[in-house]
Amino acid sequence: MGLFWTDIKPRVTEKEFQKVRSELAAHGFTLKQRDRIAEIFRSDMYGIREKDEGISAQEIDNGIAWMREHMDEHHIPEDKIAILESQLKSRL
Repeated sequence: MGLFWTDIKPRVTEKEFQKVRSELAAHGFTLKQRDRIAEIFRSDMYGIREKDEGISAQEIDNGIAWMREHMDEHHIPEDKIAILESQLKSRL
């Protein structure tokens, strides 16, 4: 067990995120939808500090919540958002 400030929480790395993008294509996501998702999670993916790089479970929850509240901004249907959430969480 490490000290609380040295514990690194699981994150979806950039490499894992690319795998998620491929899986989303297999689930019928268009390139435009996949690019929009990358934009939504971009600031979470690239942290200021190395230990903050990648998407944490909390950032996934926040991003998915935002997407559900702003359907008119990204035009990705709820069923695809659920697939995205499942794919991201499976990579933690």
